Amino acid sequence: MIDVHAHLQSDVFKDDLKDVLLRAKSNGITGVICASVDFSDAVKCLELGKNLDQIHSAIGLAPYSDLSEIDKVIQLIKDSPDIVAVGEIGLDYPYKKYPEQVEPFKKQIALAMELDLPVVVHSRSAGKYCFEILQEMKAEKVVMHAFGGSIKTARKAFDSGFSFSIPVTVLRSPEKQKLAREIPEELLLLETDSPVLNPEKGRNEPANLVKSRDFIAELRGVKPEVIGKLTEKNAKRLFKI
Repeated sequence: MIDVHAHLQSDVFKDDLKDVLLRAKSNGITGVICASVDFSDAVKCLELGKNLDQIHSAIGLAPYSDLSEIDKVIQLIKDSPDIVAVGEIGLDYPYKKYPEQVEPFKKQIALAMELDLPVVVHSRSAGKYCFEILQEMKAEKVVMHAFGGSIKTARKAFDSGFSFSIPVTVLRSPEKQKLAREIPEELLLLETDSPVLNPEKGRNEPANLVKSRDFIAELRGVKPEVIGKLTEKNAKRLFKI
């Protein structure tokens, strides 16, 4: 399996990252894609990817970060040939719309398309709006990360060939369970969003991917190894790893 979205560059992992990666490996996780949220985070992410074979890097400016960093982040993306995606990027509208988030989102989508890289999309309370922008820009290589939008919007995204990475919170979320049942098999990916989104108390980590793999397999009526191999194949194809 491949954990397609984590933040192992977080200070939360600074004292035991090697142990975290060993646990991941012993549970069949062959790779982890670390997504960044701002410039300094991206630098840390790149450093990990350079030094650890298990880790691949995605660079992006998240909508909840300092948007004045957009030009620095875009230049870093251009200067980083080994990244596997642009992300996480998107919109974050938990309480109201924030128009200033739209232009940085569009700039990063355009650059990803120019570089033939997937975009990893954060869409908290903004699934419909993210989808409309991605469709308007004719983006094709898209991962909807930890999607919390409506199943109606998700179905439209399926039709556009967008992939969805399901977090471990599928264990307790009826909405994520419905999504996990309906995603076409070629669009299904797994993620932890470590260190957050643990369905239990405490820090999340890539080894927990086994829990969601087994649960999703049960939801879809197949063996766990089918989901593991399928999602690994999908991740390798999309991220070219």
